[in-house]
Formats: sequence, structure tokens, C-alpha cells
Amino acid sequence: MKRQRVIEKDWILTNSLASFVEKAVKELSGYRAVRLTSLFQDGCENAYIARYREDVHGGLQPEKIRKAKDAYLDALQLNAKVTSAITTITPKIAGAVAKQTVKERLIQCEDIDEVTDICKEFAVGARKTKANIARDLGLEPPATSILHGNFVDFNKFLSNELKSVKDVEEHMKVLVADLINKDIEVRKLALKIVKLNSRVPLQVSAKLTKDAEKNREQLEEKNLLKKYDDYIGKRWSAGRIKSYQVSALNRGTEENIIMWKVDCQIGDAKRDHPFSNKKVDSGMQSFFAAALKYSITAYFIPMVERGTNFFFKNSYRRFLTRMSEDRNIVVFGENIEELFTQEGVHSKYIIALDPGHTVKTAFLDPSGNVIATNQFLIRDSTFENRGTALLKSWSSQTKGKDLVFAIGNGSNTHNTQKAVSKMIANNDFFEEIDVCFCVVPEHGASKYSCTPAALEEFGEDAEIKHISAISIGRRLIDPMSEYVKIEPQHLGKGQYQLSVDDKLLKEKLVAVVRDRVSLIGADLNLASEHLLRYICGLNQTTASGIVKYREKYGRFKSREELKNVKGIGEVTYQQCAGFLTVSRPDDSDDGPAAKRFKGSSESWSPFDVTTVHPEDYGVARELLEKIGHSLDEIVSGTSAAPSNLTVQEKRIYDLLKSKPELRPPPLMMKRAKEIKDLERDQVYKGVVTNRTDFGVFVDIGVEKDGLIHISCYPIDDASTKPSQTNKNSYGKREYEHKSHETRKGVPSVGTVLDVRVNGIRDDRISLKPV
Repeated sequence: MKRQRVIEKDWILTNSLASFVEKAVKELSGYRAVRLTSLFQDGCENAYIARYREDVHGGLQPEKIRKAKDAYLDALQLNAKVTSAITTITPKIAGAVAKQTVKERLIQCEDIDEVTDICKEFAVGARKTKANIARDLGLEPPATSILHGNFVDFNKFLSNELKSVKDVEEHMKVLVADLINKDIEVRKLALKIVKLNSRVPLQVSAKLTKDAEKNREQLEEKNLLKKYDDYIGKRWSAGRIKSYQVSALNRGTEENIIMWKVDCQIGDAKRDHPFSNKKVDSGMQSFFAAALKYSITAYFIPMVERGTNFFFKNSYRRFLTRMSEDRNIVVFGENIEELFTQEGVHSKYIIALDPGHTVKTAFLDPSGNVIATNQFLIRDSTFENRGTALLKSWSSQTKGKDLVFAIGNGSNTHNTQKAVSKMIANNDFFEEIDVCFCVVPEHGASKYSCTPAALEEFGEDAEIKHISAISIGRRLIDPMSEYVKIEPQHLGKGQYQLSVDDKLLKEKLVAVVRDRVSLIGADLNLASEHLLRYICGLNQTTASGIVKYREKYGRFKSREELKNVKGIGEVTYQQCAGFLTVSRPDDSDDGPAAKRFKGSSESWSPFDVTTVHPEDYGVARELLEKIGHSLDEIVSGTSAAPSNLTVQEKRIYDLLKSKPELRPPPLMMKRAKEIKDLERDQVYKGVVTNRTDFGVFVDIGVEKDGLIHISCYPIDDASTKPSQTNKNSYGKREYEHKSHETRKGVPSVGTVLDVRVNGIRDDRISLKPV
């Protein structure tokens, strides 16, 4: 688990490792960035840092800590890239001074693309540009002299190749323009513009591709253009374009329907260009003005707009896409947290239905144990007779407990809901029990059913198509334990996250899920191996070790006993212990675990059921003595925090009473509605199924989710104000790009709320919150 610390002598970049972390997260001071970097170097994970090292990060949210960690890892990669580049490039350069100059340029790099640009510059076989032709004619020394403020007589450079002063002037103009564009400050400005961190505005515009324009009628007939109505022929300020809009533009590009670009105006570029106020000899001013204009129009603007320079190839697109991807991951994390913290249904029998032309079904007891599985056909919105008889039979086996149908939200779900609601209306079920149905997200259920993990869990003889139904049912009983079995990219919550690069998507989503699962926590004696794998500090090997230890010795008596598990050393224990709770052991338990673990139940601490880390148990005991309250009083919230607590004591007090707030289970229904049943201005009860930056999707029991547009919620004014940083080298303020606006009162996934039908167009349902 422990990452090898970065050895100071191996760090060759001018900027420190901590400075990259500080730059990535504006809330971090330099001192905090240094300490946070040290935690990363020690192998500490995000969740541990977020919960237990607030003294270091000052209250950052987990997503900010992940952003800092990404910057830390990127900086390590950059340092390695520069080290390699110095070894590769310098032998190709003649002269000690030239070698040292290139080395200094490399160690000052702040981005891997900068390193690539320098490597490209010194690559063997560079193409013959107009500027290089001028160099070959010996014009670089006089061109450099002009930029140093000297007068140059063009007549002195007439030759067989340069037969007129006009020829000399033209070649010199191109070469001076090239030297200007290669200036380090010019490159820095271009990078700031591309990253939307300057005053130079960029405009994004989108239009149909040539192929789409040519086949417009066919695309309209197939209804493929409708989803891009808000994008075709539109323009946006690059500094204000929203992340979901960038994702949609990229999706349209992938489908060869939309092409989009960024425009930069010469006047805007010239205003902030470092050479706009350059002092040159009075006799060279007219020439220099022409060279500067040529440099901006021929090199600088194309470099920013279209990536004609290798360094900036598609840079604006790459930056906007990265911004969009990061925001999509944040939205995914917020929604997943709501999904994972949904309260399970434990007192009812479950009949899970995986909809389709053939309905796959599983009958589960309240603990999730499989009683039976089967499948049957559905025609329109009616189960075949065999299926109806099967469901009636299962309902008679519930031992007097209520029954709920967990219906997957995939293909044919609404017909399946209607079929169940018909049976409820016809009183087809065992009359002494209450029967209802709810809709459960089925994302990834089918994919999981085909995995080796599923076959290991259910046995190789299990019917694969029935496993997805079991998964759907168990998601209603114990959501988090079931959802962690699904690869995060298949959970389907958020906005456009599937547009993210596959490898990047998986890495980032796993990190998000790992943080969410850890901060929610798990019972050490109940958590499955799948769940334990996502706990901070643990991996597949240590999670398996914990399960095997339980199987061999019985339940864990305390957190301390974790140290007896093979593979869990001091570092791993430090990272995972606070996220695994252990309830009080049964005093009558004298099983093998009690015999193995010295101290038996006496080693259990009441703090083992809290989020207080074992390292702080001593402080927690002293705190209880100081304030004269019992642990139960604090956990139940019946006691208020005294005002005389130290910072550390206040932190422990908050940990003692903290516990995840569980959201209610899905909305239970007895009747399925249809879009044709909806009436404008009528109020319906629904449940939020997804939350994005452009709106909230609500299931009100019909074929399609309705959308509450984000404009229905007021803007948090603080989120719209540009964040100003320190003045840059040009005396102007830089502004942080805002990819989204914070809205007040936006409901989270799983929230049950009343909504009003605002309008119905085709199959689109517009809703408003009541």
C-alpha cells in the first residue's frame, strides 16, 4: 500500500512537487499543499485524508482531494518525462551553452505537452518551413538583433538567393515572426488562452458536418438531429460554455453530425500579446509592426484555434473536454453517493423482474437469499398464463409478510409495471399480504451476470440470465453491497460519463466509488468481499483475507483484531480501520475467534461502532470524561457540543456523532400510468432518477422520465462570480473558467417529490417542482 516517497534528488523540475498541487486546487495554501503532498507520498488514500486529516487539508471535499492527487501524479509523470527528454535531446545539440539553455527550458515545463513541443523542435528531419529557409540563408543573427532593439540594414544581406531588399525583408519578417512566436512568454500566453485563464476571449461555434448536411433529410427522418437542436448553428463564449454542452458537442463529433471550433480575434490576441509593447529601433518600427501582425495571424491565432503547432494540437478542445470530463465525474460521484446511501427494504419478500420480451424473475426472502428463479413471456402489458400462475404461487409463500416487486428500469419496463399493476388491481395475489411494486436501476446487471465473479457467487450451473434478476432484487434490499459488484462505468448515473476515455473513466470512477463506499463505511462482520475491496486501504487480496479469517475464526471482536489478518500491516490498518465498524460482540460467543484473539470481547471498544479512528480512542475517552456525556447521548444527538472544546476535541466530537444519512427506498406504487393519462398542470408524485447540470430527471410512473430544467432552480449568486487570482506578469487579472453554476434546492437522486406537468411534446415530459 505504501507508495515509495519521491526522493528529493530525483526531482529536477524548477517548480516543486507541492506547487503543482497548490495550483490545481485554489483552496490550498502553499503550506497545506506541502503537507498534503507529504501524505500522498506516504501512500495515504483520499478517504482517509478527507476524514482524518482535516488538519492538513482544511476541510476540502473528497473530489478536491482527488483533484489534488491527480495533480500530484501528473507532476510525477511530468518530472519523469523531462528527465527522459534531457537524456534524449541534449546529445543532439552542439555546444554547452545551447545544451544548458534547452535543459533550463525543459525543467521549467508545467505541462507534458510543453515537453513534447520542445522534443519536436529538436527532432531529426524537421520540415523546411519558411522560417527555417530564412535561417539557412543566415538571417537569424540580424533577426535576433532587431528584437534586441538594434537597427539592421537589409541591403547588407543581398545575395544570389536574396536579390532584392524586398526579398530580404520578406524572409526577415517571417523569421522575426517565428522568433516572436517561440518566445517563452508568448507560449505561456497561448497556453493560458487555451486553458481559458486569460482575458483573451474565445468563441465556440458548432455546425453540421458536410456529411450530415448532405444527408440531412435522412437524418431528420431517423430523428437523429433532434437531440442536437440546441447546438447546430449556435455560438457560446468558451469561458462560459457548460461541461454537458462540451460533452454533447463531442458526442455529435463522434457521430459525424456536428463539427465545432474555437475562434480568436486578432484584436483580442494583440491586446495582451507580450510583444505588443516591445521597444525596437525607430527605424525598424514599421517593419516590426508588420512582423508582429504576421506572427499573430500566421502563427499565434492558428496555434490557439486549430493547433497548427504540435504543442497546441487540439489544445482548446482537449482542455474543454478535460474540464467536461472532470465535471461529469463529479456529477457521477454525487449521484452514486445518493444511490449507495439508499435505505434497504428488509421486512418484505422480493420478486425481482428483469424486463424484456422474456421476463427473467427471482423470488428472494427479506435477507436476499434466493428461493427460486424462472422466466416467462410478456405480450404487450400482460404476463402469459404460466407467468401469472407462478407469481401467484410465490406470493402465497411469503409467510404473512408483505411483498414488493422490484422491476428493472430497462427495456420494456413500463409494460412490465402495467402487467404487475393489473394483477394488483385484479386481486390476484395472496389476499392477506400487501403487494406493491417499485422501479430499481438495472444498469450493469446483465454485464455482472456474465462475469467470473457472478459464476463464483452463484455456481457454474446457475442460469446466467436469471442472475441479473437476482441482482435487481438485491439492490432493493442492500443497495451498496450489490452496486459495488458492478463496474462503475456501467452504473449509468450522471451526464455523458461514457464519453470519457475508457481507461480514464474506469480509473476515475473507481476512485469515486472507493471514496464513497469508504466514507459510508461497512460492518466488518457483514461486508462481502466485493464491498471490502472498495474500502480505503484494502484491495482484492486483503479483502479476501478478511473474509477467510471470518470463515475460519468467526466474527471479529474488535477493529484491533484486523491486525491478525495476513497482509494487513500498520499502514493498511491505519488506512482502513476507521471505515470498518464492529458492533458489540455477544458475551456468550466463545467460538474460535474468542480463543484466538487475546482479550476476547474485553478488547472491544464502544468506539468501534463509530467513525473515530483507533488512533484517537484515547482522546475520545478523555473527551467523554471532560464533557460528562455518554457515548450513546452523543451518537443519538441528545447532547449538544460544549463551546469550550479544542479544535481536536471538536473534530472527535463530530466523528462520534457522524453517521451516513440514509435516503428512503424507491417509491412504492400499485398502479402504472401512461403518458396519455397525464394532464397539464396536474401534480404527480415522483422520484428523482438522475441529476445533471442541465436538469433533474423524475420518474412519475409513465414510459419516460420527465425533466425539470435546471432553470427552475435559482442560481447561487456566489457561484457565478469569477474567481480572481494574483496578477499575472502583464498586470492583468486572470479568471477561472466556470463550467457550471451552483443552483439552490436541486434535489438529489432518490428524492421523492411532488411535480407539476408543465408540458408534453412528443415523448418529452416537461416538469416543474411544486
